[in-house]
Amino acid sequence: MQKQWKGKRVLVLGAARSGLAAAAYLTGVEAVVTINTGSEPSADERTKIEQLGIKSVFGSHPLDLLEDTDVIVKNPGIPYHIPLLQAAMERGIPIYTEVELAYLATDAAFVGITGSNGKTTTTTLVHELLKGGNRPVHVAGNIGFPAIEVASKAKSDDIIVIELSSFQLMGVEAFHPKAAALLNLSEAHLDYHGDFESYANAKGNLFRNMTDADRVVVKRADAEVMKRVPEQLTAQTFGYEVGDAFVEDGWITVHGDKVIQVSELALGGAHNVENVLAALLLIEPFDIPRSHIERVLRTFGGVAHRTENVGRILGRSVYNDSKATNNVATEAALAGFESPIVWVCGGLERGADLSSLIPAMSRVKAVVAFGETAERFKTLGASHGVPAFAVGTLEEAVPLAFEQSAEDDVLLLSPACASWDQYKTFEERGEHFVDLVRKYEEANR
Repeated sequence: MQKQWKGKRVLVLGAARSGLAAAAYLTGVEAVVTINTGSEPSADERTKIEQLGIKSVFGSHPLDLLEDTDVIVKNPGIPYHIPLLQAAMERGIPIYTEVELAYLATDAAFVGITGSNGKTTTTTLVHELLKGGNRPVHVAGNIGFPAIEVASKAKSDDIIVIELSSFQLMGVEAFHPKAAALLNLSEAHLDYHGDFESYANAKGNLFRNMTDADRVVVKRADAEVMKRVPEQLTAQTFGYEVGDAFVEDGWITVHGDKVIQVSELALGGAHNVENVLAALLLIEPFDIPRSHIERVLRTFGGVAHRTENVGRILGRSVYNDSKATNNVATEAALAGFESPIVWVCGGLERGADLSSLIPAMSRVKAVVAFGETAERFKTLGASHGVPAFAVGTLEEAVPLAFEQSAEDDVLLLSPACASWDQYKTFEERGEHFVDLVRKYEEANR
């Protein structure tokens, strides 16, 4: 597979981690590589490019680069509407993302996972489950190492579990996973794709090369997801109430086999139950021992900042969902618990309409809001008839949330807002929340 690149003139667009990884791989397989960025790279990126000894063009995307280009490998975040890519398409120059490059670099089997919500949790869970098998397994994409780094080292019997975005899936042609899941679809990234249909169709590219010998997994109750399954494929379906994998009498059930009770799952929330159902369908063809599956499901508490189970703190079940930076993600978190919820929310003011959150608030017993949007969330809570409070910071919000909660309640940070009013990243916000919770526990034992 590597021989196909020898002497090929490849233009790598973007010098972030995946772009540098692509450039390094292509240089190693004797392609003639040029790296191009629309802005000035960091000092560290510039040093790595110089070490590769390749041609570089920084600060703009000049069209004359195409005169010496056979193939383009682009960073997924670079939109197709820039003039350079428009001109490349007019000339018929192939445009790949790193996922296609990774697929062409190995004979390992890929397990691909995409969707509007739940990708990271499901990808990580599938990786943990597959570790119980007899084949080496790796995780790649946004939550691991760049896909090309993983693929270039993987052996033919290995498995690569990869989280895939719509941006990445727009740039695939030959990519053919042995198992793949489209978890759900809701409006996202419309500024990039232009409209929902284009976004959803990009997600559907995941299945374009699959056959009935592969495992296709989709959410049965999501009509938009079902539209993306090619007619020639037979899909395995999941859903809380209906599907090949669903919940029956409180049990996670796969093809009629009761696997584990929902109450035994370390993951919290109905949306995470569906992630578990999808994961179990994905791993079914790989013959993972039942004892390992049950052990993982009882201990895997989720991915940091994504409805992460912080633990039972002073009798409360505490969850860190700092990654929920919009209404859709928070609606899923709020709808996912049976117990009363004290909801900690708020952050950067972007003017979003909060009313869509109301149907998901049926179990919310109190709202504790902080940051720029605190007053608006306080008003939302009051309109729903529950106690609602507005404070300035998480330092004030956490003690108040404990005071408003009782034993066996859920204490949930799910901001529905970006973090940038007070934090650099949602990770920093989530880590601060967990630290404050631990300190409150220590002071109130």
